[in-house]
Amino acid sequence: MPEQNDPSDLESRLTSLRAAYRQRLVKDLAEIESVVRRLRPGADNSEALGFLHHALHKLAGSAGTFGFDQLGRQARQQEQEIEHWKQRLSGSVGAFEVTQLGHWLGRLNASLRADETSAGAMAVESRSEKEGDKQTIWLVERDQMLADYMAQQLRSFGFVVRHYLNVEQIEGIDDEQPDLLLVDHRASNNGDALRQEPVTFWQERLARYLCPIIFTAGEENYISRLTAVRSGAEGYFVKPIDVPQLAAHVAQLLKSGDQSSERVLIVEGDQALAESCVAVLAQAGMQARCIHDPQCLIQIASEFSPELILMDLQLPGATGAELGMMLRQFERWQHLSIIYLSSASCQYQREEALMRGGDAFLEKPVDARLLVNTCRARVQRVRKLEEAMVRDGLTGLLKHASIKEALAEEWRSAQRSGNPFSVVMLDIDHFKSVNDTHGHAVGDLVISAVGTLLRQHFRSTDRLGRYGGEEFALVLPNCEVDVAAKLVDGLRDSFAAIQFVGGNDFSCTLSAGVVDNQQLPEGHAGELLEAADNALYQAKNAGRNRVCIAQPTSA
Repeated sequence: MPEQNDPSDLESRLTSLRAAYRQRLVKDLAEIESVVRRLRPGADNSEALGFLHHALHKLAGSAGTFGFDQLGRQARQQEQEIEHWKQRLSGSVGAFEVTQLGHWLGRLNASLRADETSAGAMAVESRSEKEGDKQTIWLVERDQMLADYMAQQLRSFGFVVRHYLNVEQIEGIDDEQPDLLLVDHRASNNGDALRQEPVTFWQERLARYLCPIIFTAGEENYISRLTAVRSGAEGYFVKPIDVPQLAAHVAQLLKSGDQSSERVLIVEGDQALAESCVAVLAQAGMQARCIHDPQCLIQIASEFSPELILMDLQLPGATGAELGMMLRQFERWQHLSIIYLSSASCQYQREEALMRGGDAFLEKPVDARLLVNTCRARVQRVRKLEEAMVRDGLTGLLKHASIKEALAEEWRSAQRSGNPFSVVMLDIDHFKSVNDTHGHAVGDLVISAVGTLLRQHFRSTDRLGRYGGEEFALVLPNCEVDVAAKLVDGLRDSFAAIQFVGGNDFSCTLSAGVVDNQQLPEGHAGELLEAADNALYQAKNAGRNRVCIAQPTSA
């Protein structure tokens, strides 16, 4: 698990950054005032206008990020007006423009005072740290018998389930939050209010929950599904519930909370703005680094391996678009996502950046919540694309080639460290008869359920793969054969308890063979896989629905 940031430390850091930026503002505004006072009507003021345009551009791009929203908006307006002056007056301003600049300077200082009074916040919500190893589902269901059945089935997949008969029963629980809410959309004692305004009813009662919400219902129609979406649900399942399919969806929704922190590299010439973005992203649970010198980009990107780059469009000695093209020269960064930070006045540079491989833009001043949500969504999209290349679409497990490579990597690691690891071959018993009796669609559901069960029962460090058809391969680091056999036997029990729907309800069983590297100290990765496969066939020949350990060989 990545090291968690202390929210109080991060909050203190944000406050310190805002205070430091406030000191910089005093200096910047003093410089602007000094330049304005040196302007002379009718003289060539091109250099002074260039300075003012650049200074206001920096203020407009950074002030809002530190909570100085009014100052940022005022600076943006003045920056755009000076841009028009530069084009229209060719650097020679008159008495009107000089007077106007004096008025603007007063507005900047007034905006600063107003922002200090409102004390705009930079903070965003931290990603909560999960407690315990198992994920908790609160099941709100009117039908006690259905609830008992669903709870038993979901527990087989490794979830902790707490049942409530109606939504009123969970309204009084103020000190807990589930990992997921599974709600019968009619489960309330206040039927009149629910019927009259269902969306308002559920929004008011579910707004305080930060977890994913799934509705269950007896209706399958457009209005019911749209109502669920508007009420805040991320899923909608029609009764009778196919619990293995539901469990797969629940596991997918909860998967993001178990993933490693997103890695974001910020390339920004404004040091204070860059450090603010780093602090905001760190508070949200991400790993973030910043650089100010574009010449360091290749070195830092190689060391940090970012999943996303936030790039200023205007950098010392190069544009963001040029740096983006430079990164694309490297094969490993061909598909690296790049989001550009820009001001509203950079329309031409925006178009250039898009043509050169940019993905999106964030306009300065950068809103903290938008920054976090954009980075998180973009990285999750990248991870899904990467997973699609190495993972089986039906089960979410590693594909055949990937699990074999994972085994080879673990074998090489164990050769260096001397640590034990186990290899498991797993197979669904009598799977052909499942396809013949219930059809291939139901057979796919059974295979998918094994994938869900494996992901729920094993560690994130374990490598789990679909070896082919109904056969699966597992690589369990730092795990001796007896421990591995016990874990797989628990998985076998849980799988046998799952009820599948296919005309008539039915269940399936698993057989498995287990071996560890200590049993074959001179063997290579392929021999371990062969030994586990032989133990699997031993389990099949002994009557199936069992786990067999490979026979030890003499060194």
